[in-house]
Parts: sequence; C-alpha cells; structure tokens
Amino acid sequence: MQDIFPLRIFCAVLACAGGVACRDKQAARSTPSPSVSAVPAAASAAKTTGGAKPTRAAPPVDGAAKLDDELLPEASSRLPPERRAIAVVDGKERVVDADLARERGLVIVDLSDDFSPTIFQDGKGAGGVPLANRYRAVFVGLANDRTDGDGDPLPPGERNYLELYGVPPSLSVMRKRFLEDSGRACEGTVDTAKLLAADGIETWGKTTEKKEIANHTYRGQRLEVAQKKLGAATLEELAVKDPRYAGEVKTHLRITAERAAFVEVEKRLVCEGLLDASKHKEGSYDMPMRNAALDFQQKNAVFAQADLTRGTLEAMARPLLENDFQALRRVLAERAAGSGRIIEDGSAIEAMPKARKNQPRKVPTYKNNAGQDVAVPDLVGQATDALMARLGLRTAQDALAFFQRHAETDFRSLRAVVRFPALPEYYGPHMDLVAEIDRGDVWYSFPWSEKGERRGQYRDRFPSFTLFVNWRGEKVPLVSWRTTVGGWRTEVASDGQEYYRYKESDVGHRVWRHIVAAPVWLPPTSAPLAAMVKTKWVAGGYPKVVNYDETGPGYLSAYGLVAGIHEQLRSHGGGLAYFDNGIRTHGSFDYLSLRGRFSHGCHRLYNNLAVRLFSFVLGHRRAKALGPMALGFRRTFYWEGEVYDMRLPTRGFYFQLDPPMPVDTLKGRIKGQLKHPITEYMQKPGVDYGGATPPPVSGGPDSKAGGGQ
Repeated sequence: MQDIFPLRIFCAVLACAGGVACRDKQAARSTPSPSVSAVPAAASAAKTTGGAKPTRAAPPVDGAAKLDDELLPEASSRLPPERRAIAVVDGKERVVDADLARERGLVIVDLSDDFSPTIFQDGKGAGGVPLANRYRAVFVGLANDRTDGDGDPLPPGERNYLELYGVPPSLSVMRKRFLEDSGRACEGTVDTAKLLAADGIETWGKTTEKKEIANHTYRGQRLEVAQKKLGAATLEELAVKDPRYAGEVKTHLRITAERAAFVEVEKRLVCEGLLDASKHKEGSYDMPMRNAALDFQQKNAVFAQADLTRGTLEAMARPLLENDFQALRRVLAERAAGSGRIIEDGSAIEAMPKARKNQPRKVPTYKNNAGQDVAVPDLVGQATDALMARLGLRTAQDALAFFQRHAETDFRSLRAVVRFPALPEYYGPHMDLVAEIDRGDVWYSFPWSEKGERRGQYRDRFPSFTLFVNWRGEKVPLVSWRTTVGGWRTEVASDGQEYYRYKESDVGHRVWRHIVAAPVWLPPTSAPLAAMVKTKWVAGGYPKVVNYDETGPGYLSAYGLVAGIHEQLRSHGGGLAYFDNGIRTHGSFDYLSLRGRFSHGCHRLYNNLAVRLFSFVLGHRRAKALGPMALGFRRTFYWEGEVYDMRLPTRGFYFQLDPPMPVDTLKGRIKGQLKHPITEYMQKPGVDYGGATPPPVSGGPDSKAGGGQ
C-alpha cells in the first residue's frame, strides 16, 4: 500500500498521522438517558475491505418490546415537540410521549439533523457557565451537506461523502439520497455479469494507460495469428497446444475482462449521477472518472482510494437502494451507539485466537451476578437491529417508504423510542476501564541494506487497541481494533536535509487525563511549508490560502476528530507530576493507513471509532469539561512569492478525567537481531548528502509527536 493516496489530494507527511492527504475539493459536508441499554453501531466501514457487507434484515420485535410500545398511548397533538417521538407498531407509525417512554425503560434515539456525538456537545464550567464546543456546528454542517471543513458554504452541486472520515450523513441527507436513487434505473443499464467477471481493474496514468492499451491490442493481434496457425478454437486451447503462449493468453484474457468491466463502471457512475459524461473521455481513467470512483467509494464505505478493486465492483453490482440501505444502517448504528452509550461491537470476539485450525474462535466472557460465564455481547449490532425494527426498516423499500412519508423538515427534531438489549452487569456510571495497546511485531533494524535494497520485515501480528473493563477480578475485553505504532519515518533535520528516523511508541504504563475534541496539531519549524498551503474555491476562483486541514480542528487533521493524550506520572521537584511526551491515541482520516503502515509514534484509529471510544469513556468515567484551551499560536511564513498568516486560537475542546484512565502499551514481539531502536538519523538510500554526516537528533515531545506541542 502506498503512503499517499492516488486521488485529488494535496499530500504531506504529518505528525502521528503518517501519510496525510487532503481532498482538493473541500469537504463541504440530546443528552443520552443514563438508564438506556446500549447501542453503538459496529463501524461497518472499519470492518470491511471492499465495501459494506450485505445488510442483515432487522428481526421482528419480540413480544415484550412490542407490548411496551402498545401500552404507550398515541400522543396528543398538543404535546410539545421536545416530548414527541415515533415508533412503528403493527406496521403503523405513531407519535408517543418520549418522557413516558423513558419512564418505562425505553431509549430515546436522536434522529434529528442537529445530532452530534458526545465529544462535540457543549459543557458547563465552574458555576454552570456554558462552555461552547465550537466544532459541533462544523460537524453538523458537514453531516448535512451544508458546509465544508472550514465551515464555509458548499459550492453548488457539491456533496460531502465523509462517512469514512468519521462524519456520517444526516437523516435528511439520506432521505435525499434514497429519493434521488429510487428514480435511477441503473440495474437495467449496467451488465453486472461483465462487471463481476473481473477481480479488479488495473488503472494507470494518462501516458501509461495509452501505452498499456496499445500493448493489449498488439498482444491480441499476435495471439489471433498464433491461434489460426495452430488451429485452436479458443485462446484457452491455444495455451494448451503451445504452453509458450500460456502467460500471454492469461494476461490478455484478464485485461479483456477488465476493459469490458470498465465500460460497465462508466455506465454505473454516469447513471448514479457521479460522473459527467461530457467531461469524461470514454474508455479512459481520467481525472473526472477517478473523482467519480472516489465519490462512489466514499458514499458506500468502500475501502479503496479510487482504485477499482473487487470490492468496488461488487458494490457497483448491487442495486442503488441496497447500497443506500446499508449506509442507512451504518448511520443508525452511530445514532444508537451515542444514545445507548455502548461500545461492544463484536470486534473483541474477532480478535480472539482460534483454539485450533478450522475451529471457531473462543468467545470472551464475563461473570454475571449469578457467577455464570456469559459471552460479551455485540451490543452495537443488537441495538441497531432493535432500532431498525422499531422504525419498520427491514428492506430497502421499507426505508424508501419511511423517507417518502417524512418531509425533510421532520428531521429537524425527529426522535424514536426503542427498547435496547439489557446492559451487562459490568455497566455503571463509573466503570473501571483500561486501554491496552499491543505493538505487535516490531522491527528496530534499518529496513535498507548498504546497497539501498529494501529488507523484508514481515509482521505476522499487527498493532491492536483493546478496551477492557476490570470486573470481578477479570479483564473483560469490550472492543479490539487495529491501530498503528511508530516506525521508520522521514524527518527534516536541522541541516535542512531529509533523513530516516525511528519514531518510537512508548512502552509502559500511561494514563489518559485529558481528552481533546477537535484537537489542533501545531506544525514544527521543520514541517514542509508546501503542506501549509492549499487552494480553495472562493468567490468563483481557487486562491491559495492557509491549509488548516493539516493542523485542525477538523476531520482531515493530523489528530483527526478526537485525541486522548498519553501522560506519564514522574518524579518532579520532590513530588510527582504528569509528563506529556507527545504520544496520542487519536482519530485519523487516513483510513487505509491502519492496514499496515506506521505512524510517528501515535496510535491511530478510524475517526468514527475514535469518536465512539472517547464518547463512551466520557459517558462512563467521572469527567468534567474544561472547554476550549487557549493557544494564541501565530506563524507568518513566505511561500512561492506570497506571505501567509497562520493563526490557531485554541488547542481544542478539553475534557478532564478524574481519576485519569490507565493506558498500557505492551512491548510486543521484537523481531530481528537489533533489540533496541536506533536513535540517530539514517541517510536515505539514493540521496547524495555531499559527504556530510547527519546532525544530532532533536529530543522531547515535539520530536516524538512531530508537532510543536
């Protein structure tokens, strides 16, 4: 996997974010009841490799839950809006009293367009003084396709497809998507058999594409001559009669299938309204088609950066409304997770080792009040099922009917009443939570030989993040997700040259004392100036402006949407003090990087999972809002004949945990002969340094995090 994305982005390597990339078109894009049962949606996007898995239909509502709803009388039309909520009973939607539903143990799920996760909700300071969480307005604007990442109005016709970046679409955006896609007849336009005949479609740049297509044509002509000469009825028969042609036949048949599938991809993107045929050269993977493919993938949570993978083709072979239905489930899962204050998504089960080959995985358990071992549930999946069943959403057609009967204005305040699954006994207002980061297989050796050849450093075990709750003498795993650790990264040294340096992830006991919503990364003086400038659509043009995508606050920043700061308790001045050495657990928009790449030492999570994690922690640990942390950072710099003025007024919106939450980073398995990291700069292979030796490395938190923290 490459470190930069093959799309319309402005790239720069940043802080803990590793390879950071930004789209060249700017993404325009209620307090939970403490008694609720549980409910975060398993980040389908984070679990799939080629797009969302087929959606399971919501099961019928069980008798007890149905009875609870039937006992709720239909609300009076005079009931104030803040007490109104909906439920579908016997196929009919009714409005009920939300307060009465809550008294009976049901959960109120916020379906409004004004929804935001817990970490973006406002807080209260000393004496009840309101603390405004300013990124909340940006998040809501992005989710509703009203504004871009800077909070500016979206250009006409632009859409935000930011689910993979941690900003799911609102219900009114989903409504518009369903209504538009229901009027498209793509199923009759696209030949899915041809689409699925290819395992993927190789794509090239403009010059290479022309050359490869010409080679394909010439190869076909050569094989046709050989086929006639040997009297072979098919190319497959030719390969059997003369094995010398087997390789060429295989290549030719593969590319032929890919070119046929490419035509169907074009049809699908045009039909779905993502590709303007008038701006696209037919048969070419030009920029309009690349952008359209990216929009399709991000619209449907396909993990590919404009590459036409098998997962992309499978998603294109599905009916539009089926893809929309899967997206709706993911959206509702996040709403359920936030309202239920739950996090278990089944990933702890998937992370368990298998007892033996071809045997099922061991299921993690906890002891209930009766002392019995009970499986850790997939609360997210169960709660999402319950929500969809209560809304009557069993099929894509049910969802279409739901949006057809609700006007867009309904979603300004829409809420639903649901009975979620019972919470495990280990739940409580203050849970004994602990995070554990396993660094997996770690190589300290320099990955290039003296001749500049890349050395293989195979990793069988990748870094993982696991959240546990200590319960009755057991460590019960709630979730287990892929994360990142440090490795060999490029860095600009004091002599202005780029070198490789090993960026270590600290091992040992740390704590999260502060959680930061919409955190800000401070670019160090060594950061490339080109990364601090971007072009942006303003008043009909594309002027160059300061690139706050890199620094944040925002979903594209180095720290993503939220970060937990790793702090160490050390002796200081005769006492103890917390020390921040620059390591974070944080979100990341670079969703492909969690498939095996490295960070500058930080532990990255998919943005949506980071949001869910820290919202859960705030909901189940004693915490207080500190509000925006003043910064007053300002830097004026000169780039390509222009002067730019960067200003960062705050570090983000801070929460403080009391007591801090433990975070343990395990050593992992050290591979190779070198058992300790190299601490000096290493010259990059193929670079002429003019005989100069590398300067000393800098130390301190700035060096580790890659930012001026």
